[in-house]
Amino acid sequence: MDSIMNSANKNSSMIENIPSSSRLPFGQSSSMSKSKPNPISIESETKSIKEIMQLLTDDEVNSKSEYNDNKVDEQDGKGDEHTNKKMCSRRHTKQQIAEMEALFKECPKPDKKKIKELSDKIELEPSQIVFWLQNRRTQLKNQDQHSENLSLRNEYDKLRTEYALLSEVVKNGCPNCSDHGFHLGETPDNDQCLRLKNARQEEEVVHISKQHIAEVIRAAMYELLQMAQMGEPLWLPNNDLNIEEYKRKFPRRNEPKPNGINTSASRESSLVTMNHINLVKIFMDTNHWASFFSSIVLTARTMDVLDGSTKMIYAEFQVPSPQIPNRDCYFVRSCNKIVDGLWVIVDVSLDHTPITRCWKRPSGCVIQQISNDISKVTWIEHIEAHDTLIHTFYKTFVNSSLAFGAKRWISILDRQCERLASVEDTNLPQNNITHTLSIDKERRKSVLKLGERMIISYISGVSGTKTHKWTTFTGSGYNINDLQVKTRRSINDPGRPRGLVLCASTSIWLPVLPKLLFDFLRNENTRGKWDILINGGTIQEVTHIANGMEIGNSISILRVNCPNQAPNGILIIQESITDPTGSFIVYAPIDIRAIDMILCGGNPDVVRLLPSGFAILPDGPSGSTNHEISDYTGSFLTIAFQILVDNVPTANISPQSVAAVDKLMFCTINKIKNALFLNF
Repeated sequence: MDSIMNSANKNSSMIENIPSSSRLPFGQSSSMSKSKPNPISIESETKSIKEIMQLLTDDEVNSKSEYNDNKVDEQDGKGDEHTNKKMCSRRHTKQQIAEMEALFKECPKPDKKKIKELSDKIELEPSQIVFWLQNRRTQLKNQDQHSENLSLRNEYDKLRTEYALLSEVVKNGCPNCSDHGFHLGETPDNDQCLRLKNARQEEEVVHISKQHIAEVIRAAMYELLQMAQMGEPLWLPNNDLNIEEYKRKFPRRNEPKPNGINTSASRESSLVTMNHINLVKIFMDTNHWASFFSSIVLTARTMDVLDGSTKMIYAEFQVPSPQIPNRDCYFVRSCNKIVDGLWVIVDVSLDHTPITRCWKRPSGCVIQQISNDISKVTWIEHIEAHDTLIHTFYKTFVNSSLAFGAKRWISILDRQCERLASVEDTNLPQNNITHTLSIDKERRKSVLKLGERMIISYISGVSGTKTHKWTTFTGSGYNINDLQVKTRRSINDPGRPRGLVLCASTSIWLPVLPKLLFDFLRNENTRGKWDILINGGTIQEVTHIANGMEIGNSISILRVNCPNQAPNGILIIQESITDPTGSFIVYAPIDIRAIDMILCGGNPDVVRLLPSGFAILPDGPSGSTNHEISDYTGSFLTIAFQILVDNVPTANISPQSVAAVDKLMFCTINKIKNALFLNF
């Protein structure tokens, strides 16, 4: 990932240095997003280079021509042979040269009267002065031409190098971000333009004084430790921050704050089943950290490594609902061992950079060793973010610690530690599909890894990124919230089928407690009440793998027995996870050969899936301090479908496909409401 970012930074800096008149079309930013991009033309770039080469050639020819003309002028201005010998044998004094230089600066081409006056003054023949002035003009002109030629040559070399590198980027794309480039003569993807623009912006962030960063980290570390130890009045009974008390305890200079910024801070603690050293390693490995917290971290990458314990990170955080905008953030992360068994991980943003929607005040966690496999984690999340685009209906939830706050982070950490610990549990039923294999530790790892990949794929379909935004389709005729639709062109994406994938989602509010809704949707016995795709068939759970202490946290393999189908039926793999801040039920059809391969310990990354499913969020605490079930009046339900609409990745989405998925969404919502006796 670091190597890809270095490459992206280099390419972004190259684009910035190219003059606007010769920049490639995909390097444009503002016009590109408003109008249809023009095909890249190699001729336009080649023409620019040829023009520069022609200028270089013309300058050299002109320089030689003027030099020959000057020689002729010298001979014409020499006069008779006696004068010629006199000029060659006599050197000008410093005073004479100074007087002629002064005249040249005043008037490079003086008339005969001024030349005569200077001739009498410095005791030189007028022809000598004329000859000196001619040489001086030629010398100055040659100097200017030489400087211009060097500049043109440098510009030509620079353009040629940048054009070759940019052509490589256009042709090959980025292998780790589903970007496979496009060929010259084709229409560039707008996503690629946005990626290049973002890369240019990101490069500006990393060029910051290391001394300044060290000072910021030192202050942030001190503040985080103090906030972790203090109680009231700094922290309110619900573990939210008392802003006025915070300002008194940690005074800052009056910093200008952009309009529409909302500040929130929260604190949570928990005992987790993981060694403290392993926790520190997860936090300091950006890719591992993003994977571990995949239900909140949409993307993450290391921008710069300052030393072994400090790095600059860019991350994009999400709530699984298309109605809640993502938050992206640049911050510096540093870890420090206070004493044996006590570590501090601090995150802090350096300034209010205008290209992000979120900034971290001193945040992070204090990790304390309790025993060899038990750690106490105190998490503090102090954030400033733009909230102007959030609908009023969701603001209470977003401003609570359940969305982006410490409660959600600590709940995910606790659940993921339980998930890893469950791998060691081998007391599981036999595989009823093949009737021969028991699920040992390695096979269980493969199944859990496949389930984790399903969750990540589902979330990436629900949450748009900076380079892949939603397209909203309205006026479909169905009485549901606006359907959020986007497409993904899958060419060689590992784990996804090749073709044009349509991702559609919407969020609704239901007056049902989150736990009741979760149990209803995950239960195979009630699936037929909402899943119209099983076409009246029956569902049988053939394998159940627990992945945590909570009863609902499990992976199931389901068989759909439909009339007029093969005896084995259709197989569905389903992952259901829940914690106090949200729940997921994610599923996908899967081939029986793929299941057998996974249960034999095969690589789950090669299984091609398009997960669909549900995300359930509480609608916000009612004021209680416990965030228990009784604290909520309802649930936000996000429904998302990922459908392969065409086997050709370059195909265009048709209105019929959008209408079909809109109808599927409408029918699913109605069936859920009817099954739960919700007539509204």
